[in-house]
Amino acid sequence: MPAAAQSQDSHFARNVTGICGVELLWGLGMPVVIESTFLQVFLRNLGASSFLVGLIPTLMSAGTAGFSLISWSLTGRLARKRGAVLAAHVAAAVPILAFGLLLGASGIRSNTLPLFLAAYGLFAIGVGLILPAWQNYLVKIFSAERSIRALALMMIIQSAAKLAGSLWLVRVVERYSFSAVGSSLVFTLVGLLFLAGSFFFLLTVEQPQAPEPGGGGGLRLNRLRAHAGANRGFLLLLGTDLEFFAVGGVIAFYANFATEYCGIAPALASGLFVAFAYLGGVLANALLGWANLLAVRDKYLLTKALGTAGILLLAAHPVPWVFYLVSLLFGASRGTRQMVFAPAVKRLSGASDTTLYFAVSYILSLPFSMGLPMLSGTFLDRFEGWGAWSYRGLFFGMAVLSLAGLYFTQRVPWKGPARGADRGGS
Repeated sequence: MPAAAQSQDSHFARNVTGICGVELLWGLGMPVVIESTFLQVFLRNLGASSFLVGLIPTLMSAGTAGFSLISWSLTGRLARKRGAVLAAHVAAAVPILAFGLLLGASGIRSNTLPLFLAAYGLFAIGVGLILPAWQNYLVKIFSAERSIRALALMMIIQSAAKLAGSLWLVRVVERYSFSAVGSSLVFTLVGLLFLAGSFFFLLTVEQPQAPEPGGGGGLRLNRLRAHAGANRGFLLLLGTDLEFFAVGGVIAFYANFATEYCGIAPALASGLFVAFAYLGGVLANALLGWANLLAVRDKYLLTKALGTAGILLLAAHPVPWVFYLVSLLFGASRGTRQMVFAPAVKRLSGASDTTLYFAVSYILSLPFSMGLPMLSGTFLDRFEGWGAWSYRGLFFGMAVLSLAGLYFTQRVPWKGPARGADRGGS
């Protein structure tokens, strides 16, 4: 084993504890602000149209794509990146906390909706600064042989925390509905959880890393083309995310579909849907990650096929039990992607600092991550007269896109590890 890998593995337990601490507290708050069914119903209660509901994932996509290269530019020349990753997490927490405090002080007014959109936009910018540097940091502090196990455990903790957070949301909505008091409590607590969780990065240990040539100090298009843009395996890996965005497009609207046309109570749609999704993530990360069942390619194929089947089932037979089942399938698919994507980028890139590759991934996927929610919301507003079939038609379209993602999954030149190669003691 190389000396660098031995050094990384000597801090394995401490680094896993640090990143799991972050994800525990962030995971408790994520059901409120990321792929949130709670936000769908909250915005509807503020009078938002389907277009504005679809604007939420669009804002997140714009923030991640627009500021991912800035993240690389700011961190590319840093030998140690822990401080930058921590600072970005703190910056993302502040707008959510500020909105919660303001809502508690002023109540729900005519300007609450634009204020929320402004706060969420700032949060999305913070997430854009976080993601490339954070993903690079995760694959930096663990050896290639143990990265999937480490990230699987991290995602199990995050998913379990999301599950607990979503069940807490059900209780809050049942008690307070979407009143100013209840909503303020939710957003303030989420901001505090995000803020406190950020400081668990101080437990982690990183090895100094030589700065990437050309990293930081400028955004060089020739460097993007010469590295990430010319890597066929990396580009095919991005093609697999068509399923990821298709599932995300369904998640953005299926809670409103459930409450408006399928007789499911808002409290259940805003809490239990995500609870089942996070349960699916826990199961996928435990079986496919920590237990390391199946090769990397087969992990992706299985869970993406299940996600695609879930979209088709929801479009064809939207009865209450189906919503819970497809939530479970969606969670398994997205949990596997979050576990496998970063190590796969590391392998396919061959780079010591993969921040640029992660940044480019958000830019190249922008037409789908940003465009799909906007187009979907516009479609639902335009064909509102179709009733439930406006949603079902949208979901069938997303299933076609998801099938394209499955095609690219089979084309990726997966370089391993094969089954068992990622095993190792904790």
